Amino acid sequence: MSIASAGSPRDQVAVRDRVKDTGVDNGLSVQVADRFREELGSIFGPRTGAGHKLADRGSVKDGGDVGAQAKPGDADTVPGKIRELEAKYGVHFARPGQPGPRQFTADGRPGGKELAIRDPNMQELKGVEAALSKASPSHKGADGKPLTFYFLKDQPYAPGSDGAAAYHPDVNGRPAVVVDPGATDRAPITEKDRKDPGHSDHRNHRSIESLIIHELAHNSEEKVFKNPAEQADFYRKLGWETIPGQKPGPGNWMLKGKDGRGYAPPADGSIGKWERINKDGRVTAKVDMERVERLAKEKPATDYFEGPHEMLAEAATMLRLGDGHRSHLMEKNPKLYNLIKGFDQREIDQTFGKGKFIRSYAGQLVPNNDANLKALRDQEEAAKAATRDRRR
Repeated sequence: MSIASAGSPRDQVAVRDRVKDTGVDNGLSVQVADRFREELGSIFGPRTGAGHKLADRGSVKDGGDVGAQAKPGDADTVPGKIRELEAKYGVHFARPGQPGPRQFTADGRPGGKELAIRDPNMQELKGVEAALSKASPSHKGADGKPLTFYFLKDQPYAPGSDGAAAYHPDVNGRPAVVVDPGATDRAPITEKDRKDPGHSDHRNHRSIESLIIHELAHNSEEKVFKNPAEQADFYRKLGWETIPGQKPGPGNWMLKGKDGRGYAPPADGSIGKWERINKDGRVTAKVDMERVERLAKEKPATDYFEGPHEMLAEAATMLRLGDGHRSHLMEKNPKLYNLIKGFDQREIDQTFGKGKFIRSYAGQLVPNNDANLKALRDQEEAAKAATRDRRR
């Protein structure tokens, strides 16, 4: 698809052609399902009554779930670890032989072969486990039913592409995290396992743990906002505005710059130069993403902010990873830190009841009591003091 040229109207262009909507029930809202079909291109075919049956789990307590327990020592095997995580957290792992998504064809259209599902390996399961221990309650559907993990054996695009992960409706229209083959090949299990240069400054995240936390943050967004207007209002607080002449919706947002201009990702969804938008909604120039980050009125948490929903998910990931990552978020943009902290607490309250739990500075849910509140405040103040010292 063509990119809008300088001086031309910036029309909304879907990243990939829309998949025919077959309806969504008891899961992702039609708006959000459409967003992922339109912005990311859903790799799932039409929903049918066939497919796996998801069992209801027990009640949620302290971030986990009451369910069947795996046998002693069973968690040392992949099937046993899957059973353990399903029982503890109330999630579901699609298994080989169950209905899978359909591959995109070479021209970017859905409808290719059905993609085979594989079992995750033990490294991936440990990464998911680490994520679930910090991302609670983002692993739950809006109705409390399980979110599904799909680990693909086949590449979702033809010809082959780099591995990635995405949050999509599953074959039944419910929330799911889809992991492409190759997405975790060179990734450490957790952030603490990283050995790459620059890790100590916590500017970004590069682990299986963080990959899953990011995708689950998209599920949080689906649950927290009651309607599109509420969601749009939050996006504006993050520093985004609708492109002049367009209504709030996928692909219609631009990041406000300190120079008073607006900046939007490439209209065709490609990875490339951003587009500078004038007051009439027209593209006036192409701008490097790094320059957009410097000009942004509200600084993103990381260098991945391709739309307000990604800026939100990245900030939530840094908060939930905790410790140094949380400190980095606070230092990078204190306003964004407070917005995401409030967003996160809102989901916690919606799930467990108002005022029962808070997220510790390390990332886990803890009881909302005086001792834990003081510990959180003390760690926040220490992080602020460290930031002041570095800037002197």
